[in-house]
Amino acid sequence: MSARAILALLKLRKVQQEFAKGELAAANAVLRNRQRSAARVRHELGQAHLSDESMLAWTAGVARRAALVADLDATRALTAMAESEVGQRQAQWARARRAERSLERLVERHEIAQEQAALAADQNALDDRTVAEFAARARRRARREGNDL
Repeated sequence: MSARAILALLKLRKVQQEFAKGELAAANAVLRNRQRSAARVRHELGQAHLSDESMLAWTAGVARRAALVADLDATRALTAMAESEVGQRQAQWARARRAERSLERLVERHEIAQEQAALAADQNALDDRTVAEFAARARRRARREGNDL
């Protein structure tokens, strides 16, 4: 896989991870709203006391409590659904983050391999130059020694 393809894939993974992060944030916001709603209903339910005033007031109080209990049940169900959604979004974000991180590691390994190849090429060039210089010195020495005889 070419470096350009890896970088393009990494960019895609980053976009996917950011999208999953946004989805998780939205699910968390919904969960917080559901939890606040459930707390409000629990509070109202605690405040709804029956009185001995009249049968009509008593009936209204019972109806109000029944409605609040139904509302509490509904908010609990919605809160449970929101919690489930948050769990799913967390898992989705974690998968996206792992995919992005694995590509980042692949890019890092690719860059290290390129650096090592460049260093090896530089070393080979230095070795070739050193050998050439050594051979040139040997030829000059051989010529000098040949002229000295």
